[in-house]
Amino acid sequence: MAFMTGRDTAPAYWAFGVLWVVLADSAQTGGAFSVMEQWMPADGGPPPHVHPIDEWFTVLEGAIEFRVGDEPPMRATAGDSLWIPRGTVHSFTTRSAAHVLNGYTPGGFEQVIMGLGTPAERRELPPPGLGFDPRSAAQLMDNFWSASADTAWAGKWTR
Repeated sequence: MAFMTGRDTAPAYWAFGVLWVVLADSAQTGGAFSVMEQWMPADGGPPPHVHPIDEWFTVLEGAIEFRVGDEPPMRATAGDSLWIPRGTVHSFTTRSAAHVLNGYTPGGFEQVIMGLGTPAERRELPPPGLGFDPRSAAQLMDNFWSASADTAWAGKWTR
């Protein structure tokens, strides 16, 4: 069944210092994919990690330096897209405030953001100091396909 989601009415969350807007979740797409829009501050980004799902980014504003597998660092700016195959260790650092579209195939990773995040009261970066329960984070990451690249079991998924 077709669906349409508007940015201004889509569910929004604050998590990991980022504003996430869930434009398409796995329930809407029959599990095929999920798409989120993110606004990130400068000098942010995750440590090296891995998913057993494909991930892609399209930079709408700003500059981001991606590190993907053994590739040399890649600097993406507005209009650039990057695809990261499942099982590939990756990380990134925002070199300026950034705005991206971020997708996952198959869907499901949005559940991490929805589970750990705080519903955003405003469509802006979160206030400082928002945290989450580390045990809940570990369970969500295990259930929804993300692990630190230095976690021994990260490369053993079969999804």
